[in-house]
Amino acid sequence: MSESVKLTLENREILGKKVKLLRRKGILPATVYGKGVGPFPVQLPLRSFLEAYRRASRTRIIELTLPGQPLMAVFVHALQRHPVSRDIIHVDFRAVDLKIAVTMPIPLHVVGASPLVQRGEAVLNHALTTVEVSALPNNLPSSIEVDVSDLDSFDKNIHVRDLTVPDGVTFITDLDELVVGLTQSRIEAEEAADVAPTTAEPELVREKREADE
Repeated sequence: MSESVKLTLENREILGKKVKLLRRKGILPATVYGKGVGPFPVQLPLRSFLEAYRRASRTRIIELTLPGQPLMAVFVHALQRHPVSRDIIHVDFRAVDLKIAVTMPIPLHVVGASPLVQRGEAVLNHALTTVEVSALPNNLPSSIEVDVSDLDSFDKNIHVRDLTVPDGVTFITDLDELVVGLTQSRIEAEEAADVAPTTAEPELVREKREADE
């Protein structure tokens, strides 16, 4: 079992536009909230958050310690980024009850290789990049694998119902939703057009032209 991701936060007294003073010091302003929790304005070193986020992303529980509050289980719910630099400038932590199921978008991870794609005859058509699932917080998968190795013809597709998830995880996304399919590659389509048979001129048309001459 992987080691828990933990963060220690401080209560934040600086609010509004003045939080830019915190950012200059490498401190990330944040908010913690949830059902019956907060909202609490908090802060933490940006470097600590980036390390935790690298390990937890948005689908893994973070154990959060905040002065004056019991130990919390939270997800990274939302990130605010600078419009130019794209640096993270604020984060929202969503507190959850570990005994109550939550709904979460889970990223899809393509594995394997389609024989048609390998031969350059097709390209993968990614219809979905995430799927919504419901599970207890600690049972949420970090990602769901999509094995495309069996896509060896254009009439084969992968739908949500074809994906495998751990026990206790239920799909919220419609099971009939397309996940991955195949599209004929442009080169293959152009080559097919080049060798397409031309329609022969009807005999009657040729005869009419000869009569006119």
